[in-house]
Amino acid sequence: MTGTAWSRISALVIPAHTRGGRPCREHRWREYVDALLFVVTTGIPWRALPHDFTITWSATHKHFTRWTNRRLWEQVLAVLRAEDRVQDGRDQRPTAAVVDSSSVKSTPVPGERGFDSAKKVDGIKRHILVDTAGRLLAAHLTAANIQDRVAFADLLAKNPCPSVAHVWADKGYTGQAPADAAAKAGIQFQIVSGPKPASGFIVQPHRRVVERTNGRINRHRRLARQYEATPTAHEAFVILSQIQLLLRRLDRCG
Repeated sequence: MTGTAWSRISALVIPAHTRGGRPCREHRWREYVDALLFVVTTGIPWRALPHDFTITWSATHKHFTRWTNRRLWEQVLAVLRAEDRVQDGRDQRPTAAVVDSSSVKSTPVPGERGFDSAKKVDGIKRHILVDTAGRLLAAHLTAANIQDRVAFADLLAKNPCPSVAHVWADKGYTGQAPADAAAKAGIQFQIVSGPKPASGFIVQPHRRVVERTNGRINRHRRLARQYEATPTAHEAFVILSQIQLLLRRLDRCG
């Protein structure tokens, strides 16, 4: 993480005060975040954290859990997403979004898991909501056997942007339950279908952005499989992967 990138998020990461114990220097907080970005990118186990870091794996895991419980990652993502939208010439608050899910194989860890008979995957299903440029708004984890239409209401409840007034989805979200959840939130809900008749791969309107985000998430090795014991930890790593992406993009844009 560059110095410019750290300056964008340091005010959120560094505690205003510490309660007991020795105070932690600023460079140490930065190193914890660097270590977490390294873990989500490489997929290494906690105990395999390289000795190049001057912090221990146990302390890194402790801060990850603490920050996750504080919902720090959602706060950081919101700040970076708003800044990136402004640089892109858009309003800070999105008014439209796209929803999708992907099934991910699980390792032998405790926690939610199921079998997705359509994709032949034994594991979990990752549901995401993104804006029309693919920036992550919310993530929700379920067992792989949970249908998209069933999980939609819980995903929508995690949406941090009440300004969203329109959501596009694929045919997996047909049915009364998603429509009712959208109506309750005051959102116009639209199912996107490909052209008929269709043969081979067809890019559907509004769908490519969420598929691209899913692809970017899967490039992070920690997220290529379900290694976490809790859904909350996996969701936090999903958000961290998008924080890393936005930090790099904002660095390039200056």
